[in-house]
Amino acid sequence: MIKLIRDLKHLWILDIIKRKKVTPFIIFVFFMLAFFISRILVIYFPGFNILGFGFIDTYHIHHYYIGIAMVLLAGWVVFVTDSQRLKRISAAIYGFGFGLIIDEIGLLLTCGTAGLQCDYWSRITYDIVTYVIVGFLIIIYFGPFWKVFHNIIIKRIHKITRIFSFKKGN
Repeated sequence: MIKLIRDLKHLWILDIIKRKKVTPFIIFVFFMLAFFISRILVIYFPGFNILGFGFIDTYHIHHYYIGIAMVLLAGWVVFVTDSQRLKRISAAIYGFGFGLIIDEIGLLLTCGTAGLQCDYWSRITYDIVTYVIVGFLIIIYFGPFWKVFHNIIIKRIHKITRIFSFKKGN
């Protein structure tokens, strides 16, 4: 167990901190937390609402509204501050808000569409979450791959093209 913790710490320092990927990593972690927490709450506590009340008159307040407010707040904080600590807190707020928005993306995309009912459990939600997760993983971890790819493949291609290239006038 101690070896696993040591390996994770080493991975954190090498892959996240040294390559300056802390902000995308924080956004990714809080995105995942928000998505899975909201799904678990909807499954086990169907009447639960983040605000404590779920309706204004007869209108149901969905949690993507909270997500939109969080994303806007986080963006504003990043623009007005120079504090690294506030920027990281803002990244966490942004990731959590983004997770709340994406959690209800299937509902947003199916409501009002001809022939479709509003469907919170729409498959498109899971497709988009998969694309977002892959996007985050590419942003966080794909840099070293491109360095290796460039050093091995591209340099060999240039070497081969130089061998087969002809000088002008021949």
